Amino acid sequence: MPFKKTGLLALVALAFAISFLVIITKKGTDVRSQPPKPQAVLQSFDGKLAIQSIDDLRVGGRKVLLCGVAFKKPQSMRAMITEAARRDYQGLVLTCKPVGSGTPCDGNTASKFGDATVVQCFTSDGADLAAKLAENGILCGQPAQAGSAYKSCPQGL
Repeated sequence: MPFKKTGLLALVALAFAISFLVIITKKGTDVRSQPPKPQAVLQSFDGKLAIQSIDDLRVGGRKVLLCGVAFKKPQSMRAMITEAARRDYQGLVLTCKPVGSGTPCDGNTASKFGDATVVQCFTSDGADLAAKLAENGILCGQPAQAGSAYKSCPQGL
């Protein structure tokens, strides 16, 4: 390659590198100057309880996860526990409030877990569904999420 072409190519490459550097430094944004991202407003919602399985609950068609309780029994009991829950609770009309709006789990767990909204739900007579499920041994209280709000399962179950 002749010297003129090599020199011209080097000059173009240098101009490109300088332009690229200028663009990068000009486009950089100061993190401190950005306004905080708006948080989604957490709103209560109502609906009928549909129990797909003991760990797939839906209220008014929305997938929910009850805060402070979980299925912690042997997997061999899943079908039996799901049937017991369906028999006693399927179709209940519930009012649910997401974590962050005054639940026992506020500050201890996120308001979303995958595609489920983490909630505290109440029956029409004001009873906490998670408390009822824990008292009846269907789900187990999770002290790390809700303190002593819900009955824990005995060790080994």
